[in-house]
Amino acid sequence: MLRVFFSLVLSLFILCQVSNAQSGWQEQLDQNISKRDEIDAAKKETIGILLNDFQSVREEKNTDKEFAALMQMVKAYEYFVYDSAFKYGQAANRLAYRLKDKAKIAESKSKLSLIMLLKGLYTSSIDTLKTVEYEFLSKEKRKEFYSTAYRAYYDLSGYSRDKHYSEAYKKLGNFYSQKLINEFEEPSFEKLLGLALQSMVNGKLHQAEDYYLDLLNRFKLNDHETAIVTSGLGFIYSDRGDTEKAKEYLMQASIADIKSATKETTACRSLAELFYREGEIDKAYQYILLAKADADFYGSEQRKFEISYTLPLIESARFQKENKQKKMITIISLLVLAFSLVILRQLQKLRQARKEIENSNENLTRVNELLREASQIKEEYIGYYFNFSSQYIDKLEDFKKSISRQMITKSYDNIEQELKKYNSKKERKRLFEDFDRIFLKLFPDFVEKFNQLFDEKDRIHLKDDLSLNTDLRIFALIRIGVADSEKIAGILNLSVNTIYTYKTKIRNRSIFPNEEFDLKVMAIKSV
Repeated sequence: MLRVFFSLVLSLFILCQVSNAQSGWQEQLDQNISKRDEIDAAKKETIGILLNDFQSVREEKNTDKEFAALMQMVKAYEYFVYDSAFKYGQAANRLAYRLKDKAKIAESKSKLSLIMLLKGLYTSSIDTLKTVEYEFLSKEKRKEFYSTAYRAYYDLSGYSRDKHYSEAYKKLGNFYSQKLINEFEEPSFEKLLGLALQSMVNGKLHQAEDYYLDLLNRFKLNDHETAIVTSGLGFIYSDRGDTEKAKEYLMQASIADIKSATKETTACRSLAELFYREGEIDKAYQYILLAKADADFYGSEQRKFEISYTLPLIESARFQKENKQKKMITIISLLVLAFSLVILRQLQKLRQARKEIENSNENLTRVNELLREASQIKEEYIGYYFNFSSQYIDKLEDFKKSISRQMITKSYDNIEQELKKYNSKKERKRLFEDFDRIFLKLFPDFVEKFNQLFDEKDRIHLKDDLSLNTDLRIFALIRIGVADSEKIAGILNLSVNTIYTYKTKIRNRSIFPNEEFDLKVMAIKSV
């Protein structure tokens, strides 16, 4: 009994220690967030001094000094503002070509590749990397090139949806990380980071953890390097399900990002997602807005895209918590209703499958698949349409303010011009494009499987692989559970008779009977 008591006391003590540690990092993070503007101002002041030095060097007409000054400008903007970093990187590259200096050409190209990688321009980054003659680089610059190369291929491997290409990119990432590891015998930040990322990408998370901890303990890291290492540890602990440790390290990474005025970041978004999953919506909202501000400031399209999936979910939870849900515009309401019907249908199928679970394990597998698909459809579409609604409401608010100003000044001609700016066809086209994009993400082989239901002469050939035509869009809606012709007509802005005509025409062309055709369509699986 006494042993149990001491065990409980020890557990409570450890829990308090963890809570206090996290509270300390939380307090530090909040303090640094309040200093962001001050830190950014200091960064801009430093860049201003570098810019003055650069102007002075240009007047000296010393091309070697000018190249070095340009690369300094690139380094200053590297993780701060993409456009400026790219501008000075291009200027350095042009100068290197004018000098016909292979070492400078390789150095400027290597740096341009990193900048494009940070922007999320993976293809351009890789294409530039392939042209770098890195044998002309100095030993230190070659280390930077290898680091950029393995990161580029590892990132591309992570974002590739095709397993074949993903594995190919991973091998190339391993190739360059191994070159860095083999070529540099002495332990260094770049070498250990290469080992950590190589281990992480290849699924050896415990090994990656050891390398990251070694980096923290062995080297005196600057703020940017600290952010990279602690962010990596945060990912590992999050993947492992150790949420407390994950938050602790992601807070450290976010603090280091703020201190180093780094705007191309991932830690704050990851931290927001952890708090969201734990139901701490206010903190999640605070950090996702911070991540969005950084992505907008830097100009990273990839980070904006990642945030666009998380932000609507957090905003939705926040609106529900505060009982301030806004009214949705008609088309969004219809879509939300349609998705609610999809979920209802899946739940009905789930209840039916549960009755049969004792007799058939196969039915259980089917239920789980249907539930997964329903959840995925809900996350993708409802997440997107909350975001779309928020943007559209903001647009209507701007439109209202503009009309009000024209009314006050009695600029009636301007009001007419303002009204002409609204193009319903364009807005509907945009809606369809977004629907197609998300549907094809969920059902990447839908068009291919759909065409297998017809003879070769009756198959549909699209000009654009990322969009559907009306025939496909009707059956895409049916596939996600919107089977009612009136609802389909309302969503696609067509008459009910037109929908019936389309459906009849398509079914009659199929090599399968009508009833079997519908079952075949519904059998097309999501990812």
